[in-house]
Amino acid sequence: MTLRDDLLRLFPRLRDLPTHAYVVGGAVRDLTLGAAPADVDVACLDPLVCARALRRKVIRLGREEHLSAYRVVDGLHIYDFAALLDGSIDADLARRDFTINAMAVDLESGELLDPHNGRADLGRRVVRMIDAANFDDDPLRMLKAIRMTVRFDFEVDAETLDAIRVRAPRIADVAVERVAYELTVIFSANAFRRAVTLLRETRLDVPLFGRSLDTDFHADDVPLAAALALLVDDAHAFAKRWRLSDALMREIQTLQRLIESHALLDLYDAGEPIARQLPPMLRALGRDDRVTFPDFAIKPLLTGDEIAQIAEIEAGPRIGMLKRALLEQELEGRVTSREAAEEFVKKF
Repeated sequence: MTLRDDLLRLFPRLRDLPTHAYVVGGAVRDLTLGAAPADVDVACLDPLVCARALRRKVIRLGREEHLSAYRVVDGLHIYDFAALLDGSIDADLARRDFTINAMAVDLESGELLDPHNGRADLGRRVVRMIDAANFDDDPLRMLKAIRMTVRFDFEVDAETLDAIRVRAPRIADVAVERVAYELTVIFSANAFRRAVTLLRETRLDVPLFGRSLDTDFHADDVPLAAALALLVDDAHAFAKRWRLSDALMREIQTLQRLIESHALLDLYDAGEPIARQLPPMLRALGRDDRVTFPDFAIKPLLTGDEIAQIAEIEAGPRIGMLKRALLEQELEGRVTSREAAEEFVKKF
């Protein structure tokens, strides 16, 4: 079965296109990797004609008529149509960001067009630019290099890294909403350490976060709010600059206050979603080597009844205070056994 066969099976309305068209970019990349894409990008000479041929509602994506792209939603599938850049598929592919996104399938002949060896780079697991000048056309592509790398667990080509380093300050020229979206995707990929390292290596960390980021972290599965809480100095200023939601800003601020006051245990009193941030944050900080968190709950070494018996006190507020103090010692790694817990309660 050819790539065209796969595309027509997944996106049957491609059969309705009246003119010569090419499937480009992510759908070709994902199919080459063995994954089924949910949307497809089509390049053709007249994108509006192609979009209307699907006989569904057509949504214009661009503001200017001559630059517009069009979207058609058909059930779970999204079809995006754009004009061929400079009127030819070769010129179009040459203007794209990375080689792995610069492949096309000719829907008429079924031929795979791969002028920049994207298929080979997929096999090598490399994110490689086509031309450094393409970063100048759209500096957001520098951040997309990190997104592609963490998403597929690839490496960034050395020349591509160098080109990004030189241009890193230009990321500040990109619309804040676009930057915020990329950061959200990057820090939602369960690749926290890799993402931070790449931001540091590309020097994108300084224009984005206002400083060089520390890279001494020990976990990858760090949720978005926790990731930003570990990286951002001033949550309010960062959220305002990148237009993050008030809810996300408040969550970041809460986490930072708890970190600064060494009151991470208070997360368990804060409720969802804050409570779920504790285990991955501790793993990222390297502070959970002697504590485990099944189902996001610390298993105390002693129960309340056992604490009352050891301390020889009646049930009441002091039991809760002792239990909390013991849990904090356990969380900090100072108390790691039942015997040590009993000794702590006796001395408290």
